Amino acid sequence: MPKKAKYYAIRAGRKTGIVRTWEACRQAVEGYPGAVYKSFSDEQTALAWLQGNGDQEKLADINFADEDIDYEVYTDGSYVNGNYAWAYVFIKNDQIVYEDSGIGKNPEAAAMRNVTGEIAAVLYAVKRAAGLKARIRINHDYAGIACWVNGQWQTKNVYTELYVKLMKQYEGFYVFRKVQAHSGDKYNEYVDKLARAALAGT
Repeated sequence: MPKKAKYYAIRAGRKTGIVRTWEACRQAVEGYPGAVYKSFSDEQTALAWLQGNGDQEKLADINFADEDIDYEVYTDGSYVNGNYAWAYVFIKNDQIVYEDSGIGKNPEAAAMRNVTGEIAAVLYAVKRAAGLKARIRINHDYAGIACWVNGQWQTKNVYTELYVKLMKQYEGFYVFRKVQAHSGDKYNEYVDKLARAALAGT
C-alpha cells in the first residue's frame, strides 16, 4: 500500500512553513527550543493550522500519525526498601526489539519512590531513541510523565525540573500516550515486571 501524502506544518523552528518530508521537518525542529509543528494529510488543513492564531500548542501535545512512529515504547518504574528501578521496552510490529532496566543510585531521589523510576525510564528511552534517530510513542501509566512536560502539572522539586529540562532537549523524538496500569496491556505488564525484577534481592 503506498504511503499517504504528508504535509508537515512548522510554526516555530529554524525554518517555518510547510515541508513535504519528515527529514526536512526534523532538520527544522530538532534541537530548536520551543519547536512547534504538526503533520497533516492535506495541504489545505496544514495551511489553516499554520496560519491559525489560537492555542499555543506544545510539542508534547502533538501526536505523530501512526505511520510516523518508529517504535512504541513502554516505560515503568518500581520501588522497594528505599531503592527504585526503571525499565523500558521498544516495540516494533508487536515484537520487543530493545529492552533495558536498572537500579537508581540517588538516595535523595528515592524519596519520590517509584515515580523516580518512571522518570528515569523515560529519560533512558528518549536518549536511546535520539541515538537511533527514531520517533517513539511513550506509553506510560503515571500521568505526571506527560503532564510535567506539557505544563499541565507544575514542577515542584529539582528532579521534576531536571526531567522537563532534559525532555525539552529531545523534542521531536517522542510523543506521549497514557495507558491504564494493571489493565491487561501485555507490554505495560511486561515492563512493570522488568522494573520489579531489577530490584530483586535489594
